[in-house]
Formats: sequence, structure tokens, C-alpha cells
Amino acid sequence: MKPTTRRSFLKTTGIAVAFPFVGKVLGANEKLNIGVVGVAGRGGSNLRGVAAVKESHIAALCDVDQKNLTAAAKQFPDAQRYRDFRQMLEQKDLDAVVCSTPDHTHAIVGVGALKSGRHLYCEKPLAHTVTEVRALTEAAAKHKRVTQMGNQIHSGSNYRRVVELVRSGAIGGVHEVHVWAGAQYGNIGLSEADAPIPKDLDYDLWLGPLAYRPFRKEYAPFHWRHFWEFGGGTLSDFWCHYADLAHWALDLKHPLTIHSQAGKARPERVTESMRVEYTYPARGKQSPVKLVWYQGNERPKVLTEAQRKQWKSGVLFEGEKGKLFSNYGSYRLIPEDQFKGFQPPPKTIPESIGHHAEWVKACREGGRCGSDFSYAGPLSECPLLGIVSHRLGNVKLDWDWKTMKAKGLPEADRLIRHQYRSGWAL
Repeated sequence: MKPTTRRSFLKTTGIAVAFPFVGKVLGANEKLNIGVVGVAGRGGSNLRGVAAVKESHIAALCDVDQKNLTAAAKQFPDAQRYRDFRQMLEQKDLDAVVCSTPDHTHAIVGVGALKSGRHLYCEKPLAHTVTEVRALTEAAAKHKRVTQMGNQIHSGSNYRRVVELVRSGAIGGVHEVHVWAGAQYGNIGLSEADAPIPKDLDYDLWLGPLAYRPFRKEYAPFHWRHFWEFGGGTLSDFWCHYADLAHWALDLKHPLTIHSQAGKARPERVTESMRVEYTYPARGKQSPVKLVWYQGNERPKVLTEAQRKQWKSGVLFEGEKGKLFSNYGSYRLIPEDQFKGFQPPPKTIPESIGHHAEWVKACREGGRCGSDFSYAGPLSECPLLGIVSHRLGNVKLDWDWKTMKAKGLPEADRLIRHQYRSGWAL
């Protein structure tokens, strides 16, 4: 890495000082000027999502891969173009930032945006380590910016109906939840290390705050999710979609214990099949809850063969009076005979105008989003803790969420706390 100059030091450690931008209140006819970091893959979807909102304006595009940047610029020729997000944050007319980079650079981009006074939309999970997630959550609160995590299903209608059902007591008090995902990461081979770096990719910027390592062709653009150093596989990629429903319906936040109970961690690549058990404390009149996560070949034992085939991914609430299955688009109460003729409770949760539109509206007019960081922060920490338990050899974590410490397990700190190379800091 090049020697750190005073200017680059300010960029990486004191963005609020270097860029004293203060968020402004937009007039009724003013559009929200948005800078998008990461413009391909999920970034391309988010770029199109925010651009489709008529009150938005794509003012800047940023990507470490020149071919991605060039392709996006054809759709938005008036937008300023950058390879380095820190340079983008110097653009004074930006009101908000969308971050769709790999997980290991979410925090450095997001905290920088928040410190500089910009509203932030960030892909899930919010970051790569627990301390990074907490830094984002605290920065959003401190700087009073509008935030939204990119778990788009949170804005769907079916989730709203399930939350209403669970909260209405239709299945009684819930004591256990099973959550499983059909996607599978980690099932790729490894090419030789120190492979040629693609000419359009600025690999040093792609690594961002991580220590340098030889390039593998699997790292970029998509398969970084298969590696612990950059992502967290199925657990980190899908928890914020499926476990979101349990967190929302049951008012869950920080777990008491986290225990990975299946699968063996490899040094580099993520694990294909995992089972992780979480316990949550009582919340008011609600009883303690056990939540079990499954991926790969792992599935809840309570599922029948027919249910396994029907519900490839999903959530199962076990209550005192019955059970509730759900996926993204549908739900089912069982036993079906018991709930024959059942009338669902009144709709009390308003429909969303759309995940991206909701964020743009709140940025312009004030208010909160459904998956703002006060909600999405605790949700994002949970899969990362499951990964810590797994990578330490499937050990049980007794979690102190306030200090971000696993009690009696100092060896967990290296996975809980981010470690950045010289010249980078939150």
C-alpha cells in the first residue's frame, strides 16, 4: 500500500473532519442526490431500485472494477464516476449513499458516509464483524441519518401478515423457531493463489481495510461469499432475510447464547452445511425463545418429507396452540384441521411503498425506515456470532452484547473485532 499522506489519513480516519458536509432538508421539488458504491450484481439491482424512485437522482457512481463502472455510466451518463469511495464522498452535492460492496468493506464505506452527513442504504448483513456492525449502528444514531438495510423482503406483504398473526396470539406463545435456507456456499474449488489480477480491477481498493493477500480468480466478482475473509457464506447471506421474520414477529434483539452444532470449519472457504442454536431472553410478557438455524444438508427434524419438499427455505414458529410455516410469499397454519375457517387478524402494519422508495422518502421528508440500523444492527450481529462459534470449533458463546465479549472466551475476540491494515480505520 502507498504511504499514508495526511490527506488520505483524514479520509480514512476522520472523514467527518475532512468532509464537513451537513445533511440538508430538501425542498418539495428537490431530488435526492445519491452516490452508489458498487454498481454490479446486487449493486446493479440497488442502483436500478433507487433510480426508479422519481424523487431520486443518481449523482455519482463508484466501483473498483472499471468495466462495471463503464457499464453503469452508460445508463447514467451525467453521474460523476469514481474508483475510490473516499473521493466520491468529497462530492459536495451528495445527500445519500448506497453501499453494495462485498461484506468486508460495508463498514468502512458506511461509517464514512454517515460521518460525512449522508443518509445510508447498506446491503445485508450490515458488516463483516460484530464491532463493525456496532460502529455502523452507533454512527447512524450519533449523526441522525436515515438508514435502511438491504433485506428487501422486510417490505413484503406476506411478512407483515405473519407478524400480525404471531403477535395476535393465533398460535399461542412461541417458544421455538426453526429457520432454514436452501442456498449453499462453500462448494467451489480453489484455483492457484497469486493468479493474475484482472486489468479492470483495482485489487488493492477491493481489499480495502484487509491485509494484503495474493489474488485468486474466485474472489471477484461474486464468489467472495465463499470465503471467510470477505463474507460468511449462507448464514450471513440469508439470515437477514429469513431470520428477519422471527426477529420482527417476536421482538428479538441480542441472543444470550450462540452455539454452532454441526459442520467443521475450514481455514479459507465457508462451510456448506451448518446448524446453529440461539437462545433469546424473555421480552416483557413473552417467554424466552430458542431459534435454530439450518443450511446445506441440515433441516429441522420436525419436518415431514412432504414439508421438506414444499418448504425449500422457510421459517417455522412453534407455539402453544399450533405452528406457522412461512417463506417469502406464503404462510400456512397447522394443524390445518384446527385452523379450518380461521379468520386472520386485522391488518395493522401498513403496506410498504417499496424498500428503496421507503428509504428515499424518509431521506427527503424525515422519518424511519422499517429496517433501519436500530433494528438491522442487532439482526446483523447474530449470523456473525454464529460464524464465530463455528470457526472456533463449534463452541458455545455466552454473549455479553454490551461489551461485545464472549464470556470466558478471549480467543473469540479476533473474530468478533475487526482488524484493519495501516491507513484504514473506522
